[in-house]
Amino acid sequence: MEQTEGQKMLDEIFTYATPHTLADLLGQSVKLQGTARCRVRVSGNTVIATELPDNPGMSLTNAAASVAMQVCQYYEIPIQQLVWIEHYPEETGHEETFDLVRFGLTDGQLNVERWQRLSRHETEQLFVKPLK
Repeated sequence: MEQTEGQKMLDEIFTYATPHTLADLLGQSVKLQGTARCRVRVSGNTVIATELPDNPGMSLTNAAASVAMQVCQYYEIPIQQLVWIEHYPEETGHEETFDLVRFGLTDGQLNVERWQRLSRHETEQLFVKPLK
């Protein structure tokens, strides 16, 4: 994906924390913290988060809001300006997919409102020219 002049792009592995609740035999729940990894490409306020085939934890889809908040904090992206694209690479039996994820903000927490399937071309356009 191209970059515009003066625009810095980051491409790295990002480790994120995911909350899990474990119910023990007595029915009490214990909150645990798990870790997972994804690839992130950051350009301005646009992030392409790619699920890794060897991700040891919760998937991007299931942790989308949590991962997006952590990425915004780490890369200093204002939440209101975030353009989040979830990417699953091609694997045997599954085609490559890109989804624009729209979030809402409630009490300081992101929540997923909807996914919109994008073509590779649409994704590249959003990544080169971040939405304002």
